[in-house]
Amino acid sequence: MTVPESASREILPEAVVYYDDRYPVAADELRRGLRSLSSLSVEQFGSLEEQAPEPVDGRLTLVFTDTVPDRGGLSEEPAIWVTTTADVVTAGIERGSTAVFNWEPADGWEMLEAKLNHRLDEPPRSVDDEQAVPEQALQRISDGVLALDDEFRITYLNNAMATVLQDVDGDVRGNLVWDHLSPDVAAELRPPLERAMDEGVTVTTEFQTAETDQWFETTAYPSAEGLSLYGREITERKQRETEQARYEHLVKTVGDAVYILDPAGHFTFVNDALCEMTGYDREDLIGSSVHIIKDDETVTEAEDALRDLLRKQGDDEEMPIAKLDVELVTRDDERIPATDRMTLRPLSEDGEFTGTVGTLRDISRQRRRQDILSGILASTQDMMAATTTDEVAQLVVDTIRDVFDFDLAAVREHDTETDELVPVATSDGLAGVMGERPVYDPDERPVGTAYTEQRLVVREDLREFDDRDRGGIEVGGYCPLGDRRTLSFGSRDDEVFTDDELRLVELLAETAAAAFEMVTREEELRRYEAVVEAAEDKLFTLDGDGTITLATDQFAAAVGYDRETVAGHDIGEFVPEEIAAEIADLDRPTDVETDLRSRDGERLPSRIRTACFSSPYGDGVVGTVRDLSALRSAQQAASRNRQRFTELFETLSDPVADVEFGEDGAVVSRANAAFAALCDETERYLTDRPLADVRAALPDGIAEAMAPVATPGASVETEVTTQTGTERKQYILKTVPYESSDGRRAFVLLTDVTDLAQRETHLQVLHRLLRHNLRNETTVIQGYAETMLQTDTTGRIDEFAQRIFEASSSLVDASDTARTIQRVLRMDGDEVATIPVAEAGDRIREDVLGGYPETDVSLTTATDGTVTFSHHLLVGVEELVDNAIEHGTGGDTSVGIELADGPEPDTVTIRVSDDGPGLPESEWDVVAGEQEITQLQHTQGLGLWLVRWVVDKHSGDLTLEENEDGTTVAITLPR
Repeated sequence: MTVPESASREILPEAVVYYDDRYPVAADELRRGLRSLSSLSVEQFGSLEEQAPEPVDGRLTLVFTDTVPDRGGLSEEPAIWVTTTADVVTAGIERGSTAVFNWEPADGWEMLEAKLNHRLDEPPRSVDDEQAVPEQALQRISDGVLALDDEFRITYLNNAMATVLQDVDGDVRGNLVWDHLSPDVAAELRPPLERAMDEGVTVTTEFQTAETDQWFETTAYPSAEGLSLYGREITERKQRETEQARYEHLVKTVGDAVYILDPAGHFTFVNDALCEMTGYDREDLIGSSVHIIKDDETVTEAEDALRDLLRKQGDDEEMPIAKLDVELVTRDDERIPATDRMTLRPLSEDGEFTGTVGTLRDISRQRRRQDILSGILASTQDMMAATTTDEVAQLVVDTIRDVFDFDLAAVREHDTETDELVPVATSDGLAGVMGERPVYDPDERPVGTAYTEQRLVVREDLREFDDRDRGGIEVGGYCPLGDRRTLSFGSRDDEVFTDDELRLVELLAETAAAAFEMVTREEELRRYEAVVEAAEDKLFTLDGDGTITLATDQFAAAVGYDRETVAGHDIGEFVPEEIAAEIADLDRPTDVETDLRSRDGERLPSRIRTACFSSPYGDGVVGTVRDLSALRSAQQAASRNRQRFTELFETLSDPVADVEFGEDGAVVSRANAAFAALCDETERYLTDRPLADVRAALPDGIAEAMAPVATPGASVETEVTTQTGTERKQYILKTVPYESSDGRRAFVLLTDVTDLAQRETHLQVLHRLLRHNLRNETTVIQGYAETMLQTDTTGRIDEFAQRIFEASSSLVDASDTARTIQRVLRMDGDEVATIPVAEAGDRIREDVLGGYPETDVSLTTATDGTVTFSHHLLVGVEELVDNAIEHGTGGDTSVGIELADGPEPDTVTIRVSDDGPGLPESEWDVVAGEQEITQLQHTQGLGLWLVRWVVDKHSGDLTLEENEDGTTVAITLPR
């Protein structure tokens, strides 16, 4: 094609642009850049590797390439080649291109436009001047061109090359090229040029001149005549490459993650740090949307920040930066806290947004450190508020588990008695994993090392210990907590503890040690105060100045204050001055008797005892006040009581002796006149006499019964019969052991029961005689009366006989009832047992109901469980049934027996009900104890008395219940 003349430049030439993918400008950027030029109009744009556009005559052809284009891919028309490679320059000249020049994006679009304008402004060449085009082109290009023969002599050079060679004053053709090079440059070029000449290969060499520090690139092309050299200065490129290399090295090696996003938010660059942070490969990220590592909320927040940056970019001379706290989503769906610092890439020539550049800094370490510090602070507040060391220990364990996220933790405390480190607090999961934790000696295993050497110990491989002992923990740490405790912590993960974690554990340990010390002091103080407050005596404490620091309520009340206000007063206000100085002495205890004065002037005779003590809060004195007024009153009362006792002892009619047990055995310290009379001695003779001598003087029966008295503490109670002359006596001998201020003692008391025994015998004889004779004689009377009734006599005799028979029968029944009552009154408590209610019902049905075949007697059981029972209770129930039948309505009498729940949950009631006329109230009141037994108020028989005494023996109650149709008597028994 023909390049338009300068005169026609008012109309922009239309351009057809070719490019290849190796040219260091992306196609879109190249298109935008060319369209921003004011010197031409781009009509068609195509790739050299694809179907190239067909230019129309009159259009300018531009070729941007770093490779030699295929001839078939271009029009035969000449074109302007733009390249960054010397090989392409040579090929373009050989192809007869209109112009070939170097340009790369770093030179700027203004430079490209200037070079294009320079080429377009040159006059067109004629057909006759075609041979001058290569020469003109070679002289016009900025690259140096040099031709050498086979002896390295210069045969051609262009202007650009002449400025490079030294000593070029005129025509240098025929000169050796080495003569025009500095020694260092010659040393750099000679080997590659000789290789190109000898081997016939193209060789490219880069070198730097020592004088100017400029960089050049030279490419040698072998030919039949010699070598063709093409060279150009690449100083700026080398500087850019160096800077680029440094930048790339910085980006790749910097700890922060670096990324570049295109306008659509897709990654165009990521460094290794970002890949490592997110777990993705570079191939996974390049071309992917930023959503792959950020959730929608984070992306929306970033887009808002970018819009702010776009608004600020025109107003701020400095590059605006947006800083966001984000959470990155890793390939494993984990979230990593990070700081995202974003800025805009340079806008395009037409001011369009080209993307963003950002750095991501992993702040999980800082976040974890901050979280742990916050957790330690909160735990510290709780520890300082704790009231026991066990609470502090558990808080330390909870902090290790909840704040540090370590699996297992234990706090051990040194037991001074066993000299062992004993667990006092463990994490919840520890017992399940490791069972009961063992105790350790103070120098055993890593925990012992931490305790004895007072330093942090970390074991990164615990496999040398058995799995049960270490609970599957791979990494363990052991830290002292003051001088008495240790902290063990571990993780089942194989990741070692970070330095931050270990330093923070030490911080927690120091805080816990301070809390343990404070709580221990407070516990001691609380125990000290609790002892004082709980003391029932009058107790006080003083400091070194004799000021009251603590007092019990009893002491405060004695001096006329309450315990809160008495503190701060001087002890000298309540005792004489000389006594106050003695009491407040910190060097020795005191024991003094004095009067304690109250603020109202009252005086209390007292004994004050003090003891000195030392504590973390200072030295002091603790004192107790004993009220001697009560003691003196007691002494006076005791003196009076002793006098009364002596008088009673001496005047008591029963024999009494006081026995004292000492190292030499039992001694009768004194005896009264009655006891001395048994020995036929005086009281003075028996004073302080050995018990053995006294026994020898006593009657045989009493002496034998007193044999156990020789043993201290022996308790004796026995009947003794003795014969004194013609008089026979019966005694109850009883000992009463007791303790006195001078040792163990015992009273020996002989109670005369001779008259009582005789009266009991008389009553038994009389009872047996009356009962026997009464029954026998009544039986005789009953027999005769029955015989009379059976004999044919007159009506009057029959009436008298019937009365005699009934009266005698009543006497016989009363005698039988009396005998039953006697058995009941003598019954043993062992005869009463607890049986099931059902069994009690069966026994009543068999033993009671079976005796009344002709009477309507029924039994109902309305409860279950157990009830106290004996065979005597059956007699009582039978007696109630007899009374119901005897006093009922005759043959039509109906009697009901019911077993039901009692009025209390633990009772059972047996009710006997009839339909008779009812029991006289006066008779029931006598049995119930509401009226006295008098001559006019007595029961008609012994039946109800028998029932009452049976119920009493069973610890029950006998009651008369209201019944409109008859009588109901209830026996309530415990279960």
